[in-house]
Amino acid sequence: MEVLTKDEIINRIIRERGLSRSEIEEKIRELAKMHGVSENAAAVMLAEELGVSLGKEEEMLYIKDLVPGMTGVNIVARIKRKFPPREYTRRDGSTGRVADLIIYDSTGQARLVLWDAMVAKYYDDLNVGDVIKVIDPTVKEGMRGVELHANFRTRIIKNPEDPRVEEIPPLEEVRSYNYRRVQIKELQGGERFVEVRGTIAKLYRVLVYDACPECRRRVDYDPSTDTWICPEHGPVNPVKITVLDFGLDDSTGYIRTTLFGDSAAELIGEEPEVIDEKLKKLIDEGLTPKEAGKRLAEDEYYPLIGKEIVVRGSVVEDKFLGTLFKARSWDEVNEKAEIERVRRELYRELKEYGLE
Repeated sequence: MEVLTKDEIINRIIRERGLSRSEIEEKIRELAKMHGVSENAAAVMLAEELGVSLGKEEEMLYIKDLVPGMTGVNIVARIKRKFPPREYTRRDGSTGRVADLIIYDSTGQARLVLWDAMVAKYYDDLNVGDVIKVIDPTVKEGMRGVELHANFRTRIIKNPEDPRVEEIPPLEEVRSYNYRRVQIKELQGGERFVEVRGTIAKLYRVLVYDACPECRRRVDYDPSTDTWICPEHGPVNPVKITVLDFGLDDSTGYIRTTLFGDSAAELIGEEPEVIDEKLKKLIDEGLTPKEAGKRLAEDEYYPLIGKEIVVRGSVVEDKFLGTLFKARSWDEVNEKAEIERVRRELYRELKEYGLE
């Protein structure tokens, strides 16, 4: 980016956005005071917020292009998930806040992490489905791929004027259309690629296990070599996988449902490492792993009971538990999409009887 004076930046904003000089000057002073920066730096921040280019045409980066350590990047994406803020303890013993968002564009998805002041500044104003432009975040390697961390230089703009916006699919299109909607009463066992809309009626347990990053199978620790061993891939650096067992009711029937991995952690709203620490604490208090998983689900995650969701997966028969729904993913109920689904079904039925 070329170096411009404050007046040059103001002139560009006037040309491209039609604001008065006095309006711009006042906003610059507010930003300078809010962030403790010079007015020239505040003018740059304002230009970025308004989508005014201050130099050469910015590089059109996508999530797939991001590499840990990159600087000066900007990404345009849609918010897919939004997790509640949580507290953490800083090195000096004070308490801070952090919140995670899952964002995606036409090439992939990433985690956007808001820290402290960024939580206060942006979290409440950002909603699932919003398109945002993230300017100058820190790009890091996370447990599940690239992460964007909002720092004091980062700017987040809702509904930006950017050609990449048109390339981002709506929320409905990032779901798979290969799944067939069914009612629980219709399930007989063996169905694949089906989805059910229902209400979480019971929590059975939550657990976390160490898994191979390649095949997601459980791995065993070998103390003699201080390594984790996967039966298929040998020594590996394991990742933690969350499993949530719950009962789903759709008014036509009830089925025990198991949700795995990131989808389970997202439904719970906590990272598997956090869940694992809570389970270990209960086990240290004398509970068995099975008892700990049941206690944690009932005591901490009970607000999930009554939540209406759509789950997608396959139905299997378990020799001990009977018919199970093994869910691969879940979503919030989108009322507009549900209305459109009913409209399409009604149209098909009318057409079948020649009444359209």
